[in-house]
Amino acid sequence: MPLTPEGSAAQRDTLFIQSTTEFGGAESVLYNLLEHSPALRARSLVASLSFGNGNLPERLRGLGAEVVELPRARLRDPLGVGKTVLALRALAKARGVRVVVGNGAHPQIVGGLTARLSGLRSVFLVHMIHAHPWWKNDRLDTLAVMSPCDLMLAVSRAALTTLDQLRPKVAKRLLYNGTPIRDVSADDARAARAELGVREDEVLFGVFGRLQRWKGQDVFVEAAAQVARRFPRARFVIVGGSVFGLEPEFLAGLERRVAELGLSERLAFTGFRKDVPRLMAACDVVCHTTRVAEPFGMVLIEAMALERPVIATRGGGPSEIIDSDASGVLVPPDDAPALATAMLALAETPDRRRAIGAGGAARVRGHFTIDRMASELLAHLDAL
Repeated sequence: MPLTPEGSAAQRDTLFIQSTTEFGGAESVLYNLLEHSPALRARSLVASLSFGNGNLPERLRGLGAEVVELPRARLRDPLGVGKTVLALRALAKARGVRVVVGNGAHPQIVGGLTARLSGLRSVFLVHMIHAHPWWKNDRLDTLAVMSPCDLMLAVSRAALTTLDQLRPKVAKRLLYNGTPIRDVSADDARAARAELGVREDEVLFGVFGRLQRWKGQDVFVEAAAQVARRFPRARFVIVGGSVFGLEPEFLAGLERRVAELGLSERLAFTGFRKDVPRLMAACDVVCHTTRVAEPFGMVLIEAMALERPVIATRGGGPSEIIDSDASGVLVPPDDAPALATAMLALAETPDRRRAIGAGGAARVRGHFTIDRMASELLAHLDAL
């Protein structure tokens, strides 16, 4: 535990509760915030509840963030949860914490209880669109949204709408996710294309994210088959793998379908990659293919920041991120023919690809940077 020059534990006014050690959307947001905001990093302490088999605590420490790891306690084990809450309460008291932030549903259940028992403020970072009425949510999400809370920060207006219905008396604010503005050189992007076996005169379409049916990579595969028949220079890549042990069989089904459609030589699976910005920059078009409304859409702003044109499923966060035809293309959910039509239109018009890429980058720089998000989050914390 870092010490001040006087030998006492450094004061931290914000305690983030983080359940899983693996990287998903919420975890990437926390990592980006602490990487790019020295002020937030200096004021924050992260309590990891040690679920999963990832390396998030180590990577956060690599940024200079302070992380305390606690034994995992499942909600079905009340005694274990009680011990975790008491440990968090003691930690908060010792370090001068004033606000407890739950980064997602499970963290909020634990964090909200800790805050109430400690006389502290509770903030819920909401990374999903809850259903209304409350019984349409699963048990974990219901417990999270009904937990003690002083402020809910929602990643999109779509997420905010149902929160207003579920907890009308709790304060709520919109806090769009942000992304770092990363630079990938043209040479590096060309090298990534070469590694994927894509020629300079070919058009590469990519889809990025964890492999789950609701994310719609199978919709991308069906659309790719239609595009491939009409545009011989099209190539495709699926980047990502199973996270949190969810739907491990989904990848095998995708691979079988790719073989059935005769796409094996034109569609690559990369699995998990640490060089996602580099692979995005290698793409000519980045696709977002969720079957249901995405709460936000981190992949979109990451690709747009790299000046890649995006095609996204209409609804939820994407419809707020893409505000006009100049910043992206929106298509209906679970509609492979509509996705294929949009892909073909961009494949055949390189000037339009460049224009949308530039418009998307301007949109991100104006509304969705990590610096803006960190500044707004700090303002909300200070207001509490």
